[in-house]
Amino acid sequence: MKFKPAIGIAAFIALSLAACTLNPAAPAAEAHFSILQVNDSYKIEGLEKGRIGGFARLRTLRRQLEQRGGSVLVLHGGDFLFPSVMSKFLKADPMIRVLNLMDGDAAAYDPRLLMVFGNHEFDDKDPGLVLGRIAQSDFDWVSSNTYYRSAENAKGEPFSKRLNNIHDVVIKEIDGIKIGIFGITLDAGRQPYVAYDYELEPRRTAIRNAIASLKEKGARMIIALTHQDFDQDQWLAREYPEVNLIVGGHEHFFIEKQIGQTWITKADADNASAVIHDVQVHADGRVETRHRKISLDSTVEKDQQVQAEVEKSLDKLAQVFKGMDKDLQQVVGQTQYLLEGVEPAVRGRETALGDFLADVIRERMKTDVAFTNGGGIRINDNIPPGPVITYDMEGIFYYDNSLASFRISGAQLLDILRNSVSKSHLGDGRFLQVSGIRFKYHPAEADGKIIYRIEAADIEVKPRGSKNYQPLDLNRLYLAATTDFIWEKGYSDGYEVFSKGAGKTSPERLDKGLPIGFRQSVEEAIASLPNKTITNRVEGRISRVE
Repeated sequence: MKFKPAIGIAAFIALSLAACTLNPAAPAAEAHFSILQVNDSYKIEGLEKGRIGGFARLRTLRRQLEQRGGSVLVLHGGDFLFPSVMSKFLKADPMIRVLNLMDGDAAAYDPRLLMVFGNHEFDDKDPGLVLGRIAQSDFDWVSSNTYYRSAENAKGEPFSKRLNNIHDVVIKEIDGIKIGIFGITLDAGRQPYVAYDYELEPRRTAIRNAIASLKEKGARMIIALTHQDFDQDQWLAREYPEVNLIVGGHEHFFIEKQIGQTWITKADADNASAVIHDVQVHADGRVETRHRKISLDSTVEKDQQVQAEVEKSLDKLAQVFKGMDKDLQQVVGQTQYLLEGVEPAVRGRETALGDFLADVIRERMKTDVAFTNGGGIRINDNIPPGPVITYDMEGIFYYDNSLASFRISGAQLLDILRNSVSKSHLGDGRFLQVSGIRFKYHPAEADGKIIYRIEAADIEVKPRGSKNYQPLDLNRLYLAATTDFIWEKGYSDGYEVFSKGAGKTSPERLDKGLPIGFRQSVEEAIASLPNKTITNRVEGRISRVE
């Protein structure tokens, strides 16, 4: 896995995309085109109040690429309809409206835009919502391993049997060359109306069938458009070397890795960056790709038409909240320093926002230690120094859990922290933000995989009432607190001590299940701070030791 600095749009276009201009004398058996790749786009307005990313800037980038000649294929790696505050209250309608504008025409079908399902596309329990949004789309969807079920016990049938703009596989013809695309989605979005071929053997069969179908249709290049864990993208590249390019989603940060001749790439979430591929399909069958990361920051102008649609949707959202006697712009408090809430941060390292939230849990529940999972911090945005508003709180607490307290041994705490960091390089939601705990972890590589080591000597605990951190005592029982979601369902993220609630293996709750709201606790904590100001900064609670 590599991370490269972005280059400017103009520089990259001048260096790479000028070569994509169609050559009238080129033989029909060759194709030269561009792929514009994004994934995991939740806030249509972008991050940090629109200063970074967003769809208005993505439209600008696409237009610039197309103006310089050559075909541009736009591929989205999934997670778009949900989750966000806007999609929660406006049922994902604005998301489709902005995507329908990516070609500059809200009423025209866009033959060069293609979407794969992310796991969050199935967040809503109503199957009519996702089916309706697909039908509303003036672009194509592809899925080779998901199935629509009209009854929970039904085997299901391909979504392509329901709607004509979603396909099992897709052929896009560019310069007379057929480009084949199939889509794979991990089975994390569990709903009664959707089934998956994602267990290993069914997935193998789905991929083999998709590749065979594309070859039968005459595809000269094969692209896997995926939404799954990065290690599974690497597995796909190793097992199916005939796949020329894997355009992925699910992780929320830029990734690039080559397996054999196949590149795997993912962009930063919320269109904070895009990946541009320069693709050459040669007459002799060879496929060559080059790619660069492009940052969509404040140096990129916002497309006015798309931005107008974004602002219209923000106004609609504000009106919904007014109907509930709430003001999205109401100031709840202040923050003295940056509160990082983007998922690569809260799911991969200590952040000031994570420290603050964990501190609130510890103080509210009067425990020795506390922790909350990065996957439960849903804002996926940063709060700059200054006002903290209701819109920020709605994002942080997209899911508003209650708090739970219990006792765990030092040995159990060691296991919890080991699991917490086990997938930190992938931005996995199991990563914990902590309070009353200070620890180090050590990365290493074994058999091509990243692993992490934590020993008892790497952990210190600050028991309630103590002024100093103390070495972890494996035999001591500590008072601990977290969200009721982790206490009941932490096993789904590898926390074996938290399994299926009372009467099973989760520790006995000391709070007796009283409804102590996480969000309410945080808002009360902010109100009690001097000048209602959060002063947390990263202080070294979690240290990665290379």
